[in-house]
Amino acid sequence: MEIEDLPFSVKKGIPAGFLGEYAVIGDLHLGFEEKLNESGYNVYSKNDDLLADVTALGTKKLMMLGDVRNKFTEILPKEAGALSKFLNQLADRFDEVIITKGNHDGGLSKIASNIGGVSLVDEFSYHGTGFMHGHRMPSKSLSETVAVVCTGHLHPAVVVYDSNGVMYKKDCWMLFDLRLPKKRYKDAILKHGVVFPKFNAYIGSTDKVRREGFMRYAKITRRLSTDLIAV
Repeated sequence: MEIEDLPFSVKKGIPAGFLGEYAVIGDLHLGFEEKLNESGYNVYSKNDDLLADVTALGTKKLMMLGDVRNKFTEILPKEAGALSKFLNQLADRFDEVIITKGNHDGGLSKIASNIGGVSLVDEFSYHGTGFMHGHRMPSKSLSETVAVVCTGHLHPAVVVYDSNGVMYKKDCWMLFDLRLPKKRYKDAILKHGVVFPKFNAYIGSTDKVRREGFMRYAKITRRLSTDLIAV
């Protein structure tokens, strides 16, 4: 898969894709500050900052590729209130908000179902492109209707060196080719994928690929730094 084959457009320095009326973003991990504070830090909530970054994308509709929340555990009242407020604010700004459910998003469906204009789905297709979080295999139906899938989940990064030899780690898109198991996906046309960078600049990323989910069937072909390209 080449840069010219990307099913969405990007803007230099912005970790989002733009496709039709949608802006598409990767992981947010709302509430990540709580884990840091439990370790002795004093980090204030970044929800308002993240909301401003998302709404600044300027599209009519929004798609989030999962892991909206950070915790794996049951959603307690304090977190439920923060998530509800955040999603309601998104619903006020965007005509439609679609979330592809991530492995951190247990319990989110109960909150999303009470907010008009917000839907939580396992996967989604639009303009011939599939979207899902990336922690599990795609459905056979999706694999038979799209040739490219966009995911989050991995928080990919690329290591670059400046002219002085200093190393930097930059968030990036990661392109890959797929070979799905033929026995299960005998009619699949899904051959390529793109892993989105995490949208939350405050959380970590990695240049080490975790071979899990359907990524064990993937061959990484290219990494495109959000700071270095403008397609």
